[in-house]
Amino acid sequence: MLEFSTKEHRMSFAKKVVVAVDLNNDSTLLLTPLREMEFLLHSEVHFVHVFNTVNYSVFFSEFPMVYPLETDRKVIREAVISFLTLTAKEVLPKAFSGKIIYECFFDESPKAFLSEYVKNTNIDLVIVPTRVKRGIFESSFAQYVSQHTNANMIFLK
Repeated sequence: MLEFSTKEHRMSFAKKVVVAVDLNNDSTLLLTPLREMEFLLHSEVHFVHVFNTVNYSVFFSEFPMVYPLETDRKVIREAVISFLTLTAKEVLPKAFSGKIIYECFFDESPKAFLSEYVKNTNIDLVIVPTRVKRGIFESSFAQYVSQHTNANMIFLK
């Protein structure tokens, strides 16, 4: 259990928080423990999803095609922000009075992008819902972010 001797320490532990959100049906369920995290009440909480882009080589062109196409990204971003907004309402503590930021990005390496986002925005705490550990060769998003940032981490299973 985390205990801090002063209110000042408590606030600095989670002044700026990133919640990594996947777009699956279990996202809200996996994030329900946030409801009980009273230290989030006055925090700046960033709900972030990084959409994985894919590069396809095209035989008749010098440039690869990147999916999703740039023209589709605005619609996708709006849908993701809507999903993040609904998720935040369901999972944050009822008395939450902090600031909420919703972000949707596109990158071919979501875990690397999120790690850079954490560094560039001076995030104190990253909360990542995780799957059950599967084995030694599993590529873990949470593990990568933990190794590539100095932020504190909370893994939700």
